[in-house]
Amino acid sequence: MGRSKKDQLRKKKAKLVQKKRALKKNTSQEEKSTRPKKKVVSKNLEPDLTVAESKSKYNIDQLLDKTEDYIDTFNYELAQKFCQRALELDPENTRALETSGMLLLEMGDAENAKKCFGRAVAVQPNEGHSKYMYLGQICEGQQAVECFQKGIELMLKGKEKENQGQKIEGACACPDEDMSATDRDISKAYCSIAEIYLTDSCFEADAEDRCKSSLDKAIEYNSNNAEALQLLSSYHLSKNNLQEAKDVLNKSLSLWLPQWQQFQLDADGIDALEPCPLDYQCRITTAKLLIELQMFEKSIDVLENLLEEDDEVVIVWYLIGWSNYLLTTDEHKKAARFYLQSAHTLFSKVQCDDDEMLKHIEELLKELGPGEEEDEEEDDEVTMDADDFSSCSSEDDEMEQ
Repeated sequence: MGRSKKDQLRKKKAKLVQKKRALKKNTSQEEKSTRPKKKVVSKNLEPDLTVAESKSKYNIDQLLDKTEDYIDTFNYELAQKFCQRALELDPENTRALETSGMLLLEMGDAENAKKCFGRAVAVQPNEGHSKYMYLGQICEGQQAVECFQKGIELMLKGKEKENQGQKIEGACACPDEDMSATDRDISKAYCSIAEIYLTDSCFEADAEDRCKSSLDKAIEYNSNNAEALQLLSSYHLSKNNLQEAKDVLNKSLSLWLPQWQQFQLDADGIDALEPCPLDYQCRITTAKLLIELQMFEKSIDVLENLLEEDDEVVIVWYLIGWSNYLLTTDEHKKAARFYLQSAHTLFSKVQCDDDEMLKHIEELLKELGPGEEEDEEEDDEVTMDADDFSSCSSEDDEMEQ
């Protein structure tokens, strides 16, 4: 496919995303106006459960099972009540402490979550690695490194016990912890350490060696860890080893990008629960790294699929515009103008607070100028049949439900 034709298809795809978003918004408003009113039920407790009944009806494990059920359905208020009742029955129950910590993290209260995990460590310091993984995410610098290292130590001991056929003992925050940790879990923990030495602790005297050592360990335990390879690419970039950085990043991309693009086309062909091993934010980092390495075409591929996954993230629109701008051709400049204008509009809508990004968007748009109006023929190309558009919207509604 020619470069010009491919750019037209990309632009068409982006416009379709905007049309679908507008249609979904209008449909949602219409549904709200016609939807029958629901009977209001108190949010404080379950309809059939009073405070007194909950204290006598459930034991600690049952209360925590209910807590986790409500966390899964994002009903944090009820989850908090059940978890609090469990802690009232046993203030030093490690599962209750860890569940409370996880709940507080979900609610954005990192300070009190840290206290819960810290208490769980004090009660049971040498069993259960999850609390150390969570503390590592909350803490910074060397304190975070020490948490991850302790978690890795416990995971390795767990694997050793499993290899010896011994039962792993200890209370656990999650049912999965009844089994030993996997090599993938250990690899991810080493990635977390390496990332600290690439960011928060990058100025420490031995940061470079510690980072590389952690990445080697991460890849040793899981050679197909796309995140580890991406971090290794960042490591090479920090040392100005550009070709090594590109080679490693291409290997990382090969582990997930083709499968993820296929998933976008046909969800039945791939496990729909985990089409990509990297989370949304990590893939934004992928795109930034690709731009730094001047791999603009691949950055656009990554960002366009992020846009299909969530089209209300300003930085994604901005980075696609920036990537197209850096490609310099007339067609890319048109695409850059479209994406950057969309980013500018969305910036105000979602109340983004990244002033530096907004400043750069406005500078780029000023340099690109207003541009010429599109031909009617091009407008016709991006128009969908009503039936097709209705079908897409119906699929989106079904997924949201």
